[in-house]
Amino acid sequence: MRKPVEMAVLEPKTRRITLWSRKAWLLLVSYSLTTDPAKIADGMVWRVPVKTLMRDACFSSRDHAHIKDSIRECQRTLVEWSESVRNSQTGEIRTWASSQLLGSVEFVTNAAGRECIEWSLPPTLLKELRAYQHYYMLSLGVVAQIGLNSTLSLYEIVCRYRTNPSGLTMRRPWQEWVSILTGESDESARIRSQIRYGRHKAEARERYGEFRYFNRDVVQKAVKELNAVQDEFLVEPILIKEGRAVRELQFRIQPRKPSAVSRRETLSEQEQSAVDSAVSVGVSEKVARGLVRQYGSEGVRAGVEDAERSSGLQNPAGYVVAQVRAGGQAKALPRGSGPATRRPPTPEEGMRLALEGFRASRVESAKAHWPELPVEVQDDYLQRFEAFARERYPYLLRDFAATKLKKPIVRANFFQWLAETVANESGPGWTPSAEQLVAHLVAQVDTAALPPAPTGAAKPRR
Repeated sequence: MRKPVEMAVLEPKTRRITLWSRKAWLLLVSYSLTTDPAKIADGMVWRVPVKTLMRDACFSSRDHAHIKDSIRECQRTLVEWSESVRNSQTGEIRTWASSQLLGSVEFVTNAAGRECIEWSLPPTLLKELRAYQHYYMLSLGVVAQIGLNSTLSLYEIVCRYRTNPSGLTMRRPWQEWVSILTGESDESARIRSQIRYGRHKAEARERYGEFRYFNRDVVQKAVKELNAVQDEFLVEPILIKEGRAVRELQFRIQPRKPSAVSRRETLSEQEQSAVDSAVSVGVSEKVARGLVRQYGSEGVRAGVEDAERSSGLQNPAGYVVAQVRAGGQAKALPRGSGPATRRPPTPEEGMRLALEGFRASRVESAKAHWPELPVEVQDDYLQRFEAFARERYPYLLRDFAATKLKKPIVRANFFQWLAETVANESGPGWTPSAEQLVAHLVAQVDTAALPPAPTGAAKPRR
């Protein structure tokens, strides 16, 4: 989402902005920036299905009353924007702007029976959205994962200033950061304090009278969550002191160091399949790769199969790691050891290895062909997997709803399920017969034996 830099810092002057109100407003603004409005006699309005808004905000409840309450908060809240940058054409600087967050909002049931939300934007806000000269980028995927209002406020400010060569945000007295990060105006805080402590006591109480309480309850929690939900940068607070007292606050933004080069390409098909199976039970990908390199794919698969057969495990990932290490304590399998150093497999072991290779090839095929599928086919598979995970892997639903297939544990389980589903519906099945396994092995050998395609014309011999 592109957002004008003037809207990076929202300071509520009346009432308060809750987390879901801010998320709903960000999504409605993003729809306004990416879709064409409908022109009416009194201006322009935008319309999207309510399900689209709920899906993008990861809001699983069907209680529309909560959505309406959040929209009312946006309509009742007055905000002031931080000072704008200089207009390169006119030379003007708009040093102050105040407006509501939303104009009129209606819930409409269209002719097809679909419930939609229709909204307009205040003229001042609409003008800023149309005529902005500078913008910053905001990830709506990260916004959907954030669970604290202060984290979302800090994320917007960090995205605004992350391209600053100094790597620093604006510098303000820490008392001004209270309303910015909490989303609650001084007026709302004063009314709430009067209700809780009484009028006379509330007048004597100062909201977060000392910085240490604000730092403990708001700043540290926001920084910790923001560093956890994204992997692009690290944020840390900078305290500007006079003597021993903190007077001002700002934040430093540092890009994360690039991670080590992935070793996925160095793993064979069976080794990668063993890694995916270990990830599917909760083992981190880094640990799974280390186990495969040290103990081999067979030991890892055996540990995963033991975990799947054992019921009532509270920590299946720890069980798998312990089983693999216990089985390989006597002699770890060195990486790249050839068949000459191993005993010939028995017929049963040969069939098991052939079945593992067949299933691994089906999983890799499902991964390779997934981007080529039509969007409606992908949506159908995702809906079916969600129903399957609700019964079999309920712990995956939260990550699946938030990021779809971005998390490794969700991705591994999904393609395992997809390969098994396709094999059972339109293939030889997930457990084919011995003849089909032999035919699969012969096809692999024939493919590997084919000579490489010529890369160019042969040079004539002198």
